[in-house]
Amino acid sequence: MLAAAGAAILILGLGLLTRRSGAIPIALVLVGALHVIPDGDRSIGTVIYGSALLLTAELAYWSIDEHGRRLVEPGVFVPRLLAILAVVAAGIPPSVLVLTAADVDISRSAASTAAGATAIVACVALLAAMARRRMTS
Repeated sequence: MLAAAGAAILILGLGLLTRRSGAIPIALVLVGALHVIPDGDRSIGTVIYGSALLLTAELAYWSIDEHGRRLVEPGVFVPRLLAILAVVAAGIPPSVLVLTAADVDISRSAASTAAGATAIVACVALLAAMARRRMTS
């Protein structure tokens, strides 16, 4: 577990040092897996941990942006930081809702399985559309 955490720190550090944003998701997935895999227990700590990973990702991308080819406009620091913190804070209530819903004991049926599969496909499609939009911008 300590070796995996060290590897995640090394990957993130090398990504920031070389200004390669591809290292950020790899490092965060590794750190996120370290939290979930050993006990698989769900708690409010998981919500806080996830929000901290989101904050870490945003700050890492921001760090790479600050040293890019384009200069960052003056006066952007405070609004960008506030926006990042607002996104992190806004992510906590839905995470708590998902955590609460995960603890509800619902009997399985074909309809509930289909609804869950549809929701997963919709989430992946939304993330893919957002990623595609970011890549073209």
